[in-house]
Amino acid sequence: MMRVLVTGASGMLGGRLAQLLAKRFDVVAACHQSAVPVGLERVSMDLESAESVEQAFVASKPQAVLHAGAWAFTDLCERDPDKARRINVDGSQAVARACAERDLRVVAISTDLVFPGTRAWSDEAQSTAPVMMYGVTKLQGEEAALAAAPRAVVARVPLIVGRGYGARSTATEAVGWALRAGRPLTLFTDQFRTPADAESVVEALAVLLTGTQTGRFHLGGSERVSRHELGVRVARVHGLPTDGIAAVPQDSVPAAAPRAADVSMDSSRARRELGYKPRALDEMIADDRTGPVA
Repeated sequence: MMRVLVTGASGMLGGRLAQLLAKRFDVVAACHQSAVPVGLERVSMDLESAESVEQAFVASKPQAVLHAGAWAFTDLCERDPDKARRINVDGSQAVARACAERDLRVVAISTDLVFPGTRAWSDEAQSTAPVMMYGVTKLQGEEAALAAAPRAVVARVPLIVGRGYGARSTATEAVGWALRAGRPLTLFTDQFRTPADAESVVEALAVLLTGTQTGRFHLGGSERVSRHELGVRVARVHGLPTDGIAAVPQDSVPAAAPRAADVSMDSSRARRELGYKPRALDEMIADDRTGPVA
């Protein structure tokens, strides 16, 4: 069984991916301080320290790497761009270099937020021009990983829905928990994504971890929806009231980080080359943690 090191394995997406990959690989969960999924071997890794990254590789002895670690808090990235660069760019470069030195396959997770948001259904050939610092540093992280490791490939994921890991919610869990608690929600009518869940994404990642593909792959869902439409879908699927959901345009709510209007992704390449078949959106929504975090 191939031994796979998963960075960021205490995060909402990374932790869930580690859980799912453990069903088919020998997974080592790397994180800085927080808890990783129960039952997984853990190794400490601080992406702000190249020495810590190297020590994690020495300790874990992986045969392939899924680099899901990132500083993904968009407002905080805007306020502290230096930290965002240290983790999302320098950290990605350190992971990729460690892989290159060992001739390992590395799949680097990136984001749909590398796009400017000016058109629908962007494919991998579409020009990137991120409007927020998180997107800027993730794009630079892509480039650093691809330059440092000959066997690197990038997987861009969209807005994550369905079941996550840890205290941080996925986009749909956040809506469900708020509606169950009676908290009002303000959701945008003019921000569009192609949501997908970890269960869908992991199928493509498993192919990439064992394959020889190169470049970038989009792993978006099949539907392009606004954040407001997504919230209404969550209420419908879970049988929750919608009267607490306010539909507003993006410019009506101040934000620390600029927002892209439409970063929906065309995932045709992944469908053709990886056999990628994302689940139906309602199925993703139904399969989440609908109660409070334990």
